[in-house]
Amino acid sequence: SSFAGGAGGLAEAGKIMPLHSRSEGHAVQVARAFFQACTKVSEDSEDILPQEDWLENKLSVFHLFSELFPDLTSSAGKKGLMRLQFNKVGYEQYDKEQSRRVPAVRAKPGNPGYGFRRARWRDFTDPADSAVADQVLTGIGLSKPRIERIKKRVNDFRVTWDAVRRPSRPCGPGRPQKRGHKQEATQQEKHPGG
Repeated sequence: SSFAGGAGGLAEAGKIMPLHSRSEGHAVQVARAFFQACTKVSEDSEDILPQEDWLENKLSVFHLFSELFPDLTSSAGKKGLMRLQFNKVGYEQYDKEQSRRVPAVRAKPGNPGYGFRRARWRDFTDPADSAVADQVLTGIGLSKPRIERIKKRVNDFRVTWDAVRRPSRPCGPGRPQKRGHKQEATQQEKHPGG
């Protein structure tokens, strides 16, 4: 997807998302820029990014934002964003989806949690994704070394999230595993030529 700067905002797939407004705080502007620079809308309906963290894995979008911008989150004091406020910024770009693919911290195990529907971390090995991040994060005044650190941490989160995220329809009673290459090879050995 292409971004075009102009009128103090960015346009992705025809959607104009202003970066600066005099009426909103600096933390909200940085959060919006973070979403635009580090995440993207996916064509795959299975893609989702978590709004909450698991106890064993801290992989929510807010967790990474608070790690990279600790002075802008509620842990920094009264002026910082809380998770709820941060997630509302995310809803400007993504729909909220309840899904078992993401953690539900305050619910029974197995209950669905909430995530950003069809959201995906940007892949900074892709020159287009890297250019978007550079443009957006430079636009909020970040230095090149800091942008590179952000890209590295986003990449770490992307790789880990892709490895641990749950499928939407895990195998179980009544839902067998999808036929894979191993099953097909075994059947061909049993019935050669047919």
